[in-house]
Amino acid sequence: MPLTPNAIYNDLQNGDLDKSSAIELLLTLIDNTDKVENRLQSIKILEKIQIKDEKVFKILENLLISDSNETIRKLACKVLKNLFLERALDPMTWALEHENSLICLVTIISTLADINNEKSKSILIEKISKFYKKKYKYNLIDIFKRKNVKSFSNSELAAILINYYILSFLKLQFGFIKFKVNNHGLITELDLSNVETYGSNLNKLENFLESIFTLETLKKCDLRFNHLTRIPKFSNNSVEFLDLSYNKILKLPDLSNFTSLKTLNLKSNRLRILPELISFFLSIENLNLRNNMIAHLPSSMNYLTSLKTLDLHGNKFNSIKVSLNQSLKELELGWNNFTMFPVSIKPLTSLEKLGLGGNKLEELPEWIGSLHSLKELELHDNKLIEIPESLGSLHSLEKLNLRNNQLKALPSSLIKLKSLKSLNLSWNNLASLPKWIGNLSSLEELNLWGNQLVSLPNSISSLTSLKILDLNFNRFEQLPIFLKELESKKDLVIKF
Repeated sequence: MPLTPNAIYNDLQNGDLDKSSAIELLLTLIDNTDKVENRLQSIKILEKIQIKDEKVFKILENLLISDSNETIRKLACKVLKNLFLERALDPMTWALEHENSLICLVTIISTLADINNEKSKSILIEKISKFYKKKYKYNLIDIFKRKNVKSFSNSELAAILINYYILSFLKLQFGFIKFKVNNHGLITELDLSNVETYGSNLNKLENFLESIFTLETLKKCDLRFNHLTRIPKFSNNSVEFLDLSYNKILKLPDLSNFTSLKTLNLKSNRLRILPELISFFLSIENLNLRNNMIAHLPSSMNYLTSLKTLDLHGNKFNSIKVSLNQSLKELELGWNNFTMFPVSIKPLTSLEKLGLGGNKLEELPEWIGSLHSLKELELHDNKLIEIPESLGSLHSLEKLNLRNNQLKALPSSLIKLKSLKSLNLSWNNLASLPKWIGNLSSLEELNLWGNQLVSLPNSISSLTSLKILDLNFNRFEQLPIFLKELESKKDLVIKF
């Protein structure tokens, strides 16, 4: 049986190996195996069993200073920090001057901050001062103007230096980038949209994400229009807005440690499944999953008690079988495969905007009238033959889109929609309009394009708020005289 780190650890736990022999075997693996995963696992086990002797220190120091593998150097730095913090200053100082990996530099600088003595502080100040003398100062200019650098704490100095390194690496790799900093010169917003180009793995944005999300003051991060296929697991307690849209992500990243995240945009990726861990997004208010290939929601969606906006437009849903939290204000389900109005919407009495356009709905339920908070209702491009009377109970409704259905008449209850501003009835089978249409006193836009109308009721002249009336592609021989007079007296655009 081949010697593996886990086998060594199990033998140590079972008493088949003493600690000294286990250490020797682990150090032998670190020095002699070509398998990076075995080397990493060996280092992790040394940390787990809290080995703090000289031999372990020396090998970790050597790995930090000279190993060719970035991940090994980063882990060696972390374990040195955890096991030998009081002795870590010298190797960290050397590594700070010679390291060329961003994530390793971030780890080294964080370790110098944790050492937290005057010597480590002087090293950080010296490095910052050296960068300030260079042509590109990035976030350092205002810092030196505002406050003497020596008055900062070690942790503040480390944060300033990490911010500078990250900006330097990103600009060197991707050219011009947009960012904003706070009064302390620390990055709060980072726009990396469309920075990645096709090419070698050296210029992959994915290689920098772990470092980027170590930024403790980062609130907004835009990663749109890159070629990201995955998002590594990492944590960040500050990011509130994260845009990952227009990438090639196949699996929802584990962002459960993003405890402050309020807006997550994953529009136009290649997601097929949402995992149950989505329930960890306790702060999420806006979740955009538009234009993916998702067909089902996890049952844990109901735990998103802060969720206000959920966009599932352009996916593969034909039903919603899970409960959605009643905190929802906006729900977009357009261009899916619904043939029946989802019953799961019924409890969402706080819903203000509902989109179900571009499906295959043939009828609406009577209970739709119980959604009393609705202000916008999109039902375009379906197969609706009639509208239930209960729709007239939506007294807050301001926009109703029924374009491209099979309607021949409208229920008289719609006369109650006194807040309605926009009514789109285009591309239906309406041969006439009811006289009560003139009672919709708030109506500003009435679209009747592509019906069978040959005349209009005079009551339309009572629509004093009307600004746009679209009558194209009907069967009028000429514009009714009262409309010509109405158009000349007010700011009304008639499309005929």
